[in-house]
Amino acid sequence: MIIALITIIIFGLIVLYIAATTKTNDTEIIVGQRRDIKELGERIQNVLDSEKIEKKQERKLHSVATEASKLFKKQRLRQSEKKYLSIIKQDHKNIKAYQGLGLIYLEQKEYEGAREAFERICELDPTNDSAFNNLGLSLFNIGKYEEAIKAYEHSVSLNNKVVHRFLNLALASQKMADYKKEVSALEHAVDLEPKNIEYIEELAEAATRAGDNKLAKKTLQKIIEIDPTRLEAQRNLARLKK
Repeated sequence: MIIALITIIIFGLIVLYIAATTKTNDTEIIVGQRRDIKELGERIQNVLDSEKIEKKQERKLHSVATEASKLFKKQRLRQSEKKYLSIIKQDHKNIKAYQGLGLIYLEQKEYEGAREAFERICELDPTNDSAFNNLGLSLFNIGKYEEAIKAYEHSVSLNNKVVHRFLNLALASQKMADYKKEVSALEHAVDLEPKNIEYIEELAEAATRAGDNKLAKKTLQKIIEIDPTRLEAQRNLARLKK
């Protein structure tokens, strides 16, 4: 809208310049120039009026989105859903509304609906790392593990600082028996939280599944260093050393 307004103004300035610099006694040309200037003014006013309408509409949709969010927090999910759907009906590119719908459907375990909502966000904003993670969750819960892995991988490629996304990727990889990818994902999780013993235990188990005894031993030793009372880790380490 702003670009259109600028274009009209530039065109108007050109017309005014021509009107100021043209020397002629031709009444028809003068009248024509005046008509152009009048039409220019009308077009500028139309653009301004259109902008006002759009801003008013934006404020209205923002207000509805705020109401929907409050309803969601109160677990009034069906009412919240109706609000978000009403926004999308008026603005089919409203990312916040799709985000709200997706979260509602995840909450209700309506995973196909969640998948559709988050897929739409990913189409509208390919840099939305959260949407790709939520898409992965939706796909995982309908048993589409390979597609879930792709979504999780895209999510962590956009933002590799969120630990639970690597855990999601590890779990989906385990479902596909891709233990090397599971190990890699868990290594990233441990790098982010090196003192989280639960993540280290999961890495030790994944390393064992992947047949990487060297990594399994190293990880089990780390568990025992952090907590010497972990008897299972001690037994597993002793077994691997035989």
